[in-house]
Amino acid sequence: MNIFYSLLEKIIRSIWGLVRKAPVAIVICAVLLAATCAVSSALWLKLDSDQDNLISHDLPFQKRNIEQIKNFGDQEYMFVVIKTGGSEAGKTKAAKFAGTLATKLKKRPDLVKEVHYAMSARDMGPGVLMFASPDELRQFVSLARDFGPLGREWFEEPGLSRFLDMTAGLLSGEKGGGADPEMFGPFMGALDDLVGEMHSSLVSGPTLETLNAPVFDLDKAGIQYFFTRNGKLLIMRILPKKDFRVMDVIGPSLNFVRSSLETVRGEFPEIEAGLTGRPVLSADEMHTTDQDMTIAAIISVVVVGLMFMFILHGWLRPMLVMGSLFCAMAWTFGFTLVALGSLNLLSIVFALVLVGIGVDFGIHIVMRYVEASASGMTPDEAVEEALVHTGPGVLLGGITSVCAFYAVLGQEFVGLAELGLVGGTGIIFCLISMLTVLPSMMLIAGRRNWFPSSQPRMATMPFMEKVISRPVTVLLVFGALTALAFPGFQKAGFNYNLLELQAKGLESVEYEHVLINDSDESTWFAVMTRPDLNSVKSLTAELKQVPSVGRIESILDFLPEGQQEKAEILRGEAEALQGINLEARNSYLVPSEVTASLENLIESLEGLEEKLFSAGAKKELQQVTEIIDRADSCLEILEKNPADAVNLTPLQARLVSELSSSFAWLKEILEVQSVVPDDLPDHLRSLYVGKDGSFMVKISPVENVWDFDKLTGFVGDLRKIDPEVTGVPVVVLESSLLMRETFLEAAGLTIILVSVILFLSSFSISYVLLTLVPLFAGIFWLLEVMGITGLSFNLANFFAIPVLIAIGVDGGVHFLARWKELSQGERLYHTSTPVAVGLSFCTTMIGFGGLLLAHHRGLASLGGIMVTGSATCLVGCMVVLPAVFRLIERIKGK
Repeated sequence: MNIFYSLLEKIIRSIWGLVRKAPVAIVICAVLLAATCAVSSALWLKLDSDQDNLISHDLPFQKRNIEQIKNFGDQEYMFVVIKTGGSEAGKTKAAKFAGTLATKLKKRPDLVKEVHYAMSARDMGPGVLMFASPDELRQFVSLARDFGPLGREWFEEPGLSRFLDMTAGLLSGEKGGGADPEMFGPFMGALDDLVGEMHSSLVSGPTLETLNAPVFDLDKAGIQYFFTRNGKLLIMRILPKKDFRVMDVIGPSLNFVRSSLETVRGEFPEIEAGLTGRPVLSADEMHTTDQDMTIAAIISVVVVGLMFMFILHGWLRPMLVMGSLFCAMAWTFGFTLVALGSLNLLSIVFALVLVGIGVDFGIHIVMRYVEASASGMTPDEAVEEALVHTGPGVLLGGITSVCAFYAVLGQEFVGLAELGLVGGTGIIFCLISMLTVLPSMMLIAGRRNWFPSSQPRMATMPFMEKVISRPVTVLLVFGALTALAFPGFQKAGFNYNLLELQAKGLESVEYEHVLINDSDESTWFAVMTRPDLNSVKSLTAELKQVPSVGRIESILDFLPEGQQEKAEILRGEAEALQGINLEARNSYLVPSEVTASLENLIESLEGLEEKLFSAGAKKELQQVTEIIDRADSCLEILEKNPADAVNLTPLQARLVSELSSSFAWLKEILEVQSVVPDDLPDHLRSLYVGKDGSFMVKISPVENVWDFDKLTGFVGDLRKIDPEVTGVPVVVLESSLLMRETFLEAAGLTIILVSVILFLSSFSISYVLLTLVPLFAGIFWLLEVMGITGLSFNLANFFAIPVLIAIGVDGGVHFLARWKELSQGERLYHTSTPVAVGLSFCTTMIGFGGLLLAHHRGLASLGGIMVTGSATCLVGCMVVLPAVFRLIERIKGK
């Protein structure tokens, strides 16, 4: 017996003394503390769902990422992907779909900060003309010269009748215009809109929906939609409102966008569209994992409770164990509130870990109590027997479990470090509860004779003695099976693809694949910054030579070439619009004047109709005929009831207002002589110019960077150009490598710490090696099964290894401790220890087994590894280790 183990026994003896003297006080204090912790946590414990906080901000790559976000703002968009089919008709329908959806989304600026799906001339700012070619610019200047006198004339007394008259004059050529082929389509489209608005106003009167709506929607002139290069998709970018104080960071925004999208789908049933993007994928993953974890926790608690009731025969013993566990969980929540103040996306799973591991400590005490009671001991003697003989092993197993979690403390992966702190401390609280609260409740129940008189259905496992009666045969069989399965061990690997962790069938996952396969668009982009425009130009030229680089976006996309030549073309042209009175009041609307103007317009249209018929222009002819029919209908209404003309007054006001704004805009863009970053609209500057004046360059990959090898190559190529490149690809790559490194270090450190603790408790190398037999056998078999079944380690399940180390060692500790206690002729499987250990492994399998039903493939794989690993460690503990014991007994007996 060594000092360390003696210390454990003294601690247990002290605990027993306290329990024997004041069991009621212990239970009352524990429950009151648990209630206080539970209420306080419910009121004040927060959830930090910001993924950026899972990694230490002191790491260079994360520090650059945080600084970039602060400098340029959040640019993590949702993407609405609209399929066009690649045809012009499909593009037109997709554009209408996007416009309708955007209108709905813009009604809730509290939920949706930005919506981008197209860019109009106005969106480009006053310098828009600088983006035209010199020839296009000369044509535009010529057009402005023609419209200048017309605008001056109309604004002398602006009104609907006069507008119709001037339009008729342009169509007939009296105003110096005529049917210019290049302007025919837009001109007739605008006229069709106006006559259509007149007809609607005359038939049903003005509506609230149209009171502030544009007549011609001139603001959308020259609009360019965000189609992918192959034209198969139209992309909408939506910036949601985020709230990191709740788990569902973009929950309200996402729900609103999805409901709006569903409504618009109903209006356009022929259009296929879906929502994706990193925030959407993260939200869907959060929702799926939260739901899966909740279901798994409920299943584990219920099934573990039912199993206890069946094995222990009755409900009281299981209730005492589960009650002690709930106290420990409540204390853990309270500790988290005081120590951290919040739970992160990883530490929130600690409850499931405690269900799987923490309850094991109570099982050993209850089973030893049952064994002692069956031998005729009084309640006090039975509780003492259970504590004194299982307590040191429980403490030792608990310490090794704590090591598995505390091994990640101090790591740069803050999310895992906090999970280690909360999980490890939770196990300590489980130890305290199972060694004080549970014995106290058992003592109270035993003294009052509350336990059922019947014995548990399975207190021992004597049939297993036959299984291990031939230890050499058992070990040879398992050795042969291990050798046969060795190819599986060689195939076990690590899968970094985060998209493959998501649940199948999610719209966000489906449309992420659509973007990957059918477009040059990417929801991920890397970021480089430069201090001035010249260095941005040099960087862009260098990036274009990199094969893995796709789209490159920067402020240069909005700074036109050849500005000096274009400025010469525009010089002085704004004078053509001088003298226009944009503040003129609307003329009074007279029914007879409107009627006469409509007749004049119809006459001009009929003349144009004849010319189009002669030219054989069927499409244009049909458009003109439809306008004539609608104008005739308006004329008929006014002739029957001239008073209906009053319904056109709001339309006239909208017409005047819109044209005033358009002429003011026309004058402004004709005056521009150059475009520099400061001249761009705020919504464009904010995308590419930081608060410190630096310029952002966004670099999208050519290939699918969800594939880890391609991601590594893409980031590697960019780092050759700029080692300080940042953005989502860099963060994902570095985070994945850091997580893997943290897990491997934690697993290695856990093995070392456990080995040291086991050695200190025995000062025997053979004791350490025997205790680790179930662990090493179980982990080796787990890797073989993973290779055979195709199950891989990933970023969602790798933490299973430290947990399996903890439970594997725990089983070995209890088996070895009980084996050493056996008297001459007594057999291990005639005691309660194997049943207790078996139940412990079963609770872990049940605790994590609920995850096998998870929709989230990462969590399902975690459940698969934990169930498989627990099963293999169970076999190692229940069969291989006792066979080794039996072999040692035979050798010593010789």
